[in-house]
Amino acid sequence: MKEKLLEIKNLKTSFFTHVGEVKAIRGVDFDLYKGEALGIVGESGSGKSVTSMSIMKLLQHPGQIIDGQILFNGEDLVRKSQKQMQSIRGNKISMIFQDPMTSLNPVYTIGDQIMEAIIKHQKLSRQDARKKAIDMLRIVGIPSPEKRINQYPHEFSGGMRQRAMIAMALSCEPELLIADEPTTALDVTIQAQILELMKELKNKLNTAIILITHDLGVVADVCSRVIVMYGGLIMEEGTVEEIFYKPRHPYTLGLLKSIPKLSDKKDKQRLVPIIGSPPDLLKPPKGCPFAPRCEYAMRICLNKVPNYTYVSQTQRSMCWLLHKDAPVIDAINKDLKGAKTDEQ
Repeated sequence: MKEKLLEIKNLKTSFFTHVGEVKAIRGVDFDLYKGEALGIVGESGSGKSVTSMSIMKLLQHPGQIIDGQILFNGEDLVRKSQKQMQSIRGNKISMIFQDPMTSLNPVYTIGDQIMEAIIKHQKLSRQDARKKAIDMLRIVGIPSPEKRINQYPHEFSGGMRQRAMIAMALSCEPELLIADEPTTALDVTIQAQILELMKELKNKLNTAIILITHDLGVVADVCSRVIVMYGGLIMEEGTVEEIFYKPRHPYTLGLLKSIPKLSDKKDKQRLVPIIGSPPDLLKPPKGCPFAPRCEYAMRICLNKVPNYTYVSQTQRSMCWLLHKDAPVIDAINKDLKGAKTDEQ
């Protein structure tokens, strides 16, 4: 039986701005198992990165967790002080950020920045920490690590800086690695190398991964399970196969339709965008946040947030179209009448 590493329960995170409360996360629940790779996808502003920053407790003012639990190995991170979190960040939980150039300190060598975490968390001497830092640079595929360890971030290419960030994140062999858009700034060749590296390290170290991205192709390559977020809520969750081949939420369908497809047909195919804009989370909608943009929306969708419908043991979707009394729409809920609904 799989062992739970992380449990998120009713997480609510807001930003208290001068114009009002921005409800960025509005009640998110999910689990992560040891050694598992979980993808979180959605448009910009859907709540992906705020979820990761909440887990790490790296929210800057005016951000604040206002409700919920973040259980890591059974311990609630929400209740831990910043001092207590310092012994967890970089040690048990590490994070790779989107832009390595802004995450690395330009006035310290790559080696010094990797060694800092090793010395702090593993209590090694500077000499032993240097050896381990060189080994980590070698593991992530940086050539001549004995030379490169003395160089500064500006002397590394974009792909090498991201590899250095991964080396730093994994130097203390964390149980959980959160990767927030780790390949966005990289060209496709380097992107493929970074993703392959993450898969290898996951298998070698049994590190659980939360991969945050807007690229469904990246998720298909790395993850076994997917969460689709929109408007600060989880719209749908399931295995990669379920989300890609049996999506049960109109938003997931919209994301999949907007992906360019390789085709043998000579005819040019138009991409199908999702019409409209994401909701204003200063004034969250009463109903499903996707309803104003949904071609299948009903009156109830605009007025009440639906419960989750469990399509299978591994797939759930927040959509009124899956309710037993909803009209059958082939694209969404053919054969799904009478599915189990969460009434909590």
